[in-house]
Amino acid sequence: MRLSEILGKDVVTTDGRSLGQVHDVRLVQDGPVLPDWGAAFRVHELAVGRSSFGTRLGYGRGDVKGPWLLERLLARRPPRLIPWSAIQDLDAERIVVELP
Repeated sequence: MRLSEILGKDVVTTDGRSLGQVHDVRLVQDGPVLPDWGAAFRVHELAVGRSSFGTRLGYGRGDVKGPWLLERLLARRPPRLIPWSAIQDLDAERIVVELP
């Protein structure tokens, strides 16, 4: 699976509630060891939310500082982090997750 197949997909819960779109993923490097590379990466979490531009610039994290006007305009609600283990179904149109 390629990252481009995940980014931008709609994410819904098992009861049909929309959570937004996938804007980013968090990776961990703990996969099998590859020659001349080291441990492989795997997807750990999906960053899901409604705003995209500010999230991609890092304003959703809270530790990014910039001009006050950009902070006001782009600092929306931080993205929701969905663990990869919560995914119940992944198809061409959407990702279905089960949240606790």
